[in-house]
Amino acid sequence: MSAIRPILPVILATIFNIVGMGMVVPGLPFHVTSHGGETGVAPLIFSAFSAAAVLGAPVWGWLSDRLGRKPVLLASALTTALSYLWLANVDSLTELYASRIFAGLMAGWFAASMAYVADVTAPADRAKGMGMLGASFGIGFTIGPALGAWAVGGDNPAYALPAYAAAVCTVVCALITLFFVREPERHSEDRTVRFATDVLRNADISKLLVLHFTVHLVFTAMEGVFAIWAAVKFGLGAREVGFYLAYAGLVTVIVQGGIVRRIVPVLGEGRVILIAVGLLMLTMAAVVAVSDVWMILIPMGLLAVGISLHNPAMQSLLSQVAPDQMKGGTMGNAQSAQSLARVAGPAWGAAAFSEFGPDSPFLMGFVILAGAFIFALFLSRRFTKAALASNEA
Repeated sequence: MSAIRPILPVILATIFNIVGMGMVVPGLPFHVTSHGGETGVAPLIFSAFSAAAVLGAPVWGWLSDRLGRKPVLLASALTTALSYLWLANVDSLTELYASRIFAGLMAGWFAASMAYVADVTAPADRAKGMGMLGASFGIGFTIGPALGAWAVGGDNPAYALPAYAAAVCTVVCALITLFFVREPERHSEDRTVRFATDVLRNADISKLLVLHFTVHLVFTAMEGVFAIWAAVKFGLGAREVGFYLAYAGLVTVIVQGGIVRRIVPVLGEGRVILIAVGLLMLTMAAVVAVSDVWMILIPMGLLAVGISLHNPAMQSLLSQVAPDQMKGGTMGNAQSAQSLARVAGPAWGAAAFSEFGPDSPFLMGFVILAGAFIFALFLSRRFTKAALASNEA
């Protein structure tokens, strides 16, 4: 317990942060259509947020290396709260997109929190720490969508209420950070700061980021089109979508809170990532096979398990491969790769959905992940437990 005690305030703060995000996410595609946006382009609301996050994440990561983790965590939380207040009061489709772009630019929490965990945990405990951080995302995405589904209502959706509640959650996140999060000692020294381009010159880091991007490209395509897919095939609305996302979040909590920290020390990060990519391939096939509403639970469960294994294992592996002076920048680049995937994923998913039919994004995702699986197999042999131990030595 003592090994992970320093990260507990960040874990708690992250839960409130993600609860807020989870409350607004299920209703966003339907919020777009309520302002006159077409169903086929509704997933682009996620791309707008992520395009801004692509630009912001490396800067936040660099600032966290230069100024410290805590100032970045505080600034990100408070400005994110402002973005939710804006979202609650939008009057047009343009303003709705603008509020989400602002939120993306302010999304520095994720890179800084991962770097914080890397700072205060030993290599042997890092996967456990990343798993706990990932579990906090899972808890947030269990509670958040469930509360959001309740708050938004059914026949006459109230999109402002979840946004106001999200702002309150994010302010609580900022207060926890202010009073309970301690700046890691590593920032008391004057360290050389490396920015995004320096990180990308590292061949090992770049290979891992390519795989990370590819996995999230497919994951975010499914995440982006899920609401409109469920609406077209089964007539579901924001409330029902929220409950399915809450179920996926519950699975995430179980996997990242208990399973990851047990299997990574045994199998190593590389093999766990390989297993995760294989499960995500199965997810794409399972979606196409869905013929009844209850069957949606199967691909949603597989999706949650796959991404819940991938993320903490990849974060732990990146933190071990990155030099000490590049950890913040590396985590910022990892967040940028993920955010870039969140730009492209919903965009191509929506385009495929509109052009080739509801199941086409998942069929294409299966093909992409098949290639990613082969690449992950190569990387799992490159980054074995023995090789990482040698690097640490």
